[in-house]
Amino acid sequence: MRRGLMEWDPQELPVDVLDARIARLRGVMKSAGLDAFIVYTNLVRPSAVTHLTGFTPYWSEGLLLVPMTGRLVFATALSNRVADWIRSTNPVSEVTSTPRPGTLLGERLAKDTAVKRVGLLELDAMPSELADHLAAAAPAVEWIDGSALFATLRRGVDAVEQAMLARADAIAVAALDRVKEEAVSDAGALAGLVEKNARLAGAEEAYIAVAPDLAADRRFNRISKPTPLSDRFAVRGSVSYKGSWVRRTRTFAADDATRRANVWFDDLVRKIDAERSFAVQFATGVSALPGATIESWMAESCVGSYPLSVVASSRLPTSDTPIAGSFYVLTAELLLDGRRWIGSAPLIVGRPSL
Repeated sequence: MRRGLMEWDPQELPVDVLDARIARLRGVMKSAGLDAFIVYTNLVRPSAVTHLTGFTPYWSEGLLLVPMTGRLVFATALSNRVADWIRSTNPVSEVTSTPRPGTLLGERLAKDTAVKRVGLLELDAMPSELADHLAAAAPAVEWIDGSALFATLRRGVDAVEQAMLARADAIAVAALDRVKEEAVSDAGALAGLVEKNARLAGAEEAYIAVAPDLAADRRFNRISKPTPLSDRFAVRGSVSYKGSWVRRTRTFAADDATRRANVWFDDLVRKIDAERSFAVQFATGVSALPGATIESWMAESCVGSYPLSVVASSRLPTSDTPIAGSFYVLTAELLLDGRRWIGSAPLIVGRPSL
């Protein structure tokens, strides 16, 4: 369950911005021969519904129906006692509480004889009960996986989303800055310090993970119990502001290798372009850092219902080329002068900063 306050601010997220996003989806639906589109949402998969409606769930699950025309329909199993709150954060949808969201939306689709083909975001990941209810209520409908279609829609970042990403990143940076300002020697206390500062700054959600001793173990954990910090550790902060998620990772150590890696990574992130693959840009970039080898790298983006999904990495057989105007989080792991370093930072390709 989320703990941060979520409310809709029409000045920050105007209805016409949401209408424009919905219109873009309907445009690609029409091109693909789809008559409607359905998006699933829950606590850990909120991003697609948030992008289209402004609503982010605190708990439970729901289905969003995007018809080719008319108002969107959001069906949730939550009781009517929270329906008014959902409506207050979702200005573009009819909100309906029902114990069987799949049945309700399926019946609506079945009543419209013009609806033949319906796209579902992440069809294979749709909970089986909801999928069964949809299919049973609308047996004549052909269900199409619309994941690739939706990903093309999400590649562009409008000005409103960029502003929210920038706010989320500013929160993450300020929270991580406190690590240097506070003399904390315990990983559990450190994670609490970073999360507290992120939430007090307006983050609706913050997941803080620590690798307490990079020389011994590079894995990150959400630590709450007392755990000693070594003289070389890393902190990863994943922060959400109004449904826009960013991730920042920093390595903390008092040596020149860490300083040089920080400078190198900041420069690499600024220079990422849409002309070459991520793999080529990482390989070329590390050549400018004497004594360094890349252990791994990863590029994440928001292309579906999850806030961040891996779209390219050193472990994948293919390496995607960045798309101009798209949002990514880059993560790199280096060995520099025999010391491990890990860093993450967000960027929008072709723009100097978030």
